[in-house]
Amino acid sequence: MLGPAIILLALFTLYPFVVNVKNSLLYYNLTEPNNIRFVGLKNYLNLMKDSLFWQALKQTLYFVVGSVAIEFFLGLGIAHLLLRDFTGKNLLRTIFILPMGATPIAISFVWKIMLTPDLGIINYLVRLLGFRGMDWVGNPTMVIPSLMIIDAWCWTPFMMLIFSAGLMSLPRDPFEAADIDGSNALQKLWYVTLPMLKPLIFVALLFRMIDAFRTFDLIFVITGGGPAHYSETLNIFTYLQGFNFMRISYASTLAIVMFVILFIISSNLSRVYRQTEF
Repeated sequence: MLGPAIILLALFTLYPFVVNVKNSLLYYNLTEPNNIRFVGLKNYLNLMKDSLFWQALKQTLYFVVGSVAIEFFLGLGIAHLLLRDFTGKNLLRTIFILPMGATPIAISFVWKIMLTPDLGIINYLVRLLGFRGMDWVGNPTMVIPSLMIIDAWCWTPFMMLIFSAGLMSLPRDPFEAADIDGSNALQKLWYVTLPMLKPLIFVALLFRMIDAFRTFDLIFVITGGGPAHYSETLNIFTYLQGFNFMRISYASTLAIVMFVILFIISSNLSRVYRQTEF
């Protein structure tokens, strides 16, 4: 009964991985189809010496940590807000989850227009407040924070939905006991809510960290990795090496290294989950 599923898994997951491992050990450039040869670990050694790789890795981690942190705190805060009963609660919840219904490419183009220095609505609103507008995605120091905000706008609803479901399913007895003991709101959050939400927090952070690490379309459409490589994450770097420069073996090496990095991140997050006590 498991045979068809195992075959599909091997076909679409295991086989591409094996091909990437094989290509990473070759010299394989599409501009030289007759010069494919075995080079061993040379691609990995060259990668370790590549300053653009280290810059892309640093920018990827910066983007992932920043965007996931924003989404976590905003999602938890909005979920707490929606626990209360007030007029328009269902309408507000619907508005919050709307970004998840749009395609990433469409969202990227809309935000790219909004962030245009001269005609974008973001700079228009900034000037209305009396501040000077800026080139949000053309400024090396602001491009990654700008992308973080866009990613948070897209994926905070995911966090909010997970935490809303978790908060609504929590038993009331521990909170009533905390009220009797005279605990304030912050103490109840830290000692009661977060420990009971620990499994959901782990799942939400793991899913979003992996997904943010793989972010491609949003960055590619808005900046293409610019200006001057300052928003070039590992996904963009791998794409450019494979499809712009035709360096298939180098792109495969990057894919394997990205897999190893994601495995390390997931393993460390799992260890922290097991060891963390609120």
